[in-house]
Amino acid sequence: MDGRTRIGNQQGRTGKVMKGSAIMHARVVATVLVTAVICGLAGCATNPVSGSRDFVLLSEQQELALGREASQEIQKEYRRYGDEKLQAYVDGVGQRLAATSHRPDLRYQFVVVDSPDVNAFALPGGYIYITRGLLAYLDSEAQLAAVLGHEIGHVTARHAVRQYSAARAADIGALLGAVFIPGLGAEAGGQVMNTLGTALVRGYGRDQELEADRLGAEYLARTGYQPAAVLDVLRTLEAQERYESQRARAEGRPARTYHGLFSTHPDSDKRVQEAIAWGHQFEGGTGTTARDPFLDHVDGLVVGDSPHDGFTRHDTYYHPELGFALTIPDGWTVTNRPDRLLLTAPGGAASQQLLNLDRNEPISPRDYLSRRLRLGNLQSEHPIGAADLPGHTGVAELQTSFGQRLARVSVIYLSDRAFVLVGATRAPDALADYDAVFVRTTRSFRRLSARDAGVAQPLRIDVVTVAGPTTFAALAAKVPRADAEALLRLMNGRYPDGEPQPGERIKTLR
Repeated sequence: MDGRTRIGNQQGRTGKVMKGSAIMHARVVATVLVTAVICGLAGCATNPVSGSRDFVLLSEQQELALGREASQEIQKEYRRYGDEKLQAYVDGVGQRLAATSHRPDLRYQFVVVDSPDVNAFALPGGYIYITRGLLAYLDSEAQLAAVLGHEIGHVTARHAVRQYSAARAADIGALLGAVFIPGLGAEAGGQVMNTLGTALVRGYGRDQELEADRLGAEYLARTGYQPAAVLDVLRTLEAQERYESQRARAEGRPARTYHGLFSTHPDSDKRVQEAIAWGHQFEGGTGTTARDPFLDHVDGLVVGDSPHDGFTRHDTYYHPELGFALTIPDGWTVTNRPDRLLLTAPGGAASQQLLNLDRNEPISPRDYLSRRLRLGNLQSEHPIGAADLPGHTGVAELQTSFGQRLARVSVIYLSDRAFVLVGATRAPDALADYDAVFVRTTRSFRRLSARDAGVAQPLRIDVVTVAGPTTFAALAAKVPRADAEALLRLMNGRYPDGEPQPGERIKTLR
């Protein structure tokens, strides 16, 4: 029973209420004392944005060290996108915004990463990343600046540090222990990284995301862009999230969207409108959108999966770097993950995963299955492979994403790699219904030919001027991607039913 106990029906309960009040009072006193100790020894710091005193557990030097450490981890997960002219352009826009911010003395870094995901995120200390996947959906330099300004806002308001500090304050005992440990410490450092990782995936919550919007609008205006570009970005991302959610439901997978942004604030939110209005007071004149320079720099940008990760064309998956191709069963969807390729049957009734493993000992494909993968009692086994690629397949019972199942497991050798395919079904007794598909897919695995190499090129943005009446459906008919029409509308801010107009510059795909 605590201090929130109801007062109603007092008879026989007064003692309990008083006891609860005493406990609550003790908690308040303890919290005040802890806060006083922390502010004295570790961290009530002046907020660079508001000028008020914030309860924080990390000094600025610790914040900068954390940012450096986190940026090294990010570089292990994401490749830097290989277009250095685009990198310099994005960095230039970001540096101009940062110079007008509340923490202009930080050494900001703005990097485009080679990922098809729609995302941007900021690390403590000024390390800011944006994916090429998000760049493809933006339509002007002002929109790019709105995204970067928003992320700069997270840095200047020290959102990562404040979120970590608030989380730790909930555990008073641990908090007191942390106060008297010099430096950050391994345990505290791990907790900071966990908090930071959560923020990068889910965002910082409604209030801090709105504060970042307000700061972004201010930095936009101070730099000469239209603050309303924040709304344009929100509407673009809202359309992308709506479409991506529909696709994810159809494919039976989680949606991949930007921070789950619209669960916290849609573009119609009154507080978002107030954030934009806040930015307008800093305008020195009519703001610019700078659309043409942006289109010039994203012309040629890779869309979707890259050659480094492999990509799909029509009914074939190609991986130029690893040198193989694979035919996709009719109607199946493809999910290209960092550690595997996942093929999923309609309705999610079955799946086949392709894993790229080391082959560091000279054993036969059959021995690879039985000894390396430790699959005993193989059933329905036989050699398998295409052309000069040795392989072996069999049925074994193992733990799959559907649970313990009889699954079709195959291995094919290509160069010094072992490619393992595992096919399983949602229903425990349905392997016979899909086994022929699993075997056929495995047999389609082949070394990339000269003909394949000519086809295996990534999709890229092609900026064109619309010469005459046309539709996105007509433009999409030339693109080897099933969702090309919706993608073109999303990339040009016309989703779900807008059309291109003669004389305008638009993004198409080649």
